[in-house]
Amino acid sequence: MIWPNILTPDGRRAWAFMALVGAGMVFTLFAGWAVFNLRGNAAFSFWLGVLAHGQIFMVLGALSWVLGRRMLASATRDGVTVDDRHHDGGSHDQH
Repeated sequence: MIWPNILTPDGRRAWAFMALVGAGMVFTLFAGWAVFNLRGNAAFSFWLGVLAHGQIFMVLGALSWVLGRRMLASATRDGVTVDDRHHDGGSHDQH
């Protein structure tokens, strides 16, 4: 099969990845067009970039929540720990 089956968990992850890649390309083209049109106004270009980063952060966060991914990060004197586990939708206890 050429296209992944959306009825399986791996297929849904593959489709979500393809959607992220496509959206990234579209947003990159749109941001390039907007910055080109605002090239005479540095303040507008700056705020457009800041808001674009915020939009990407919010969209990726929402998508990861929908797909069941959770990231836990902690920093102590011993170092930084980042844990990215799949959330099964049941218990919130992650042993």
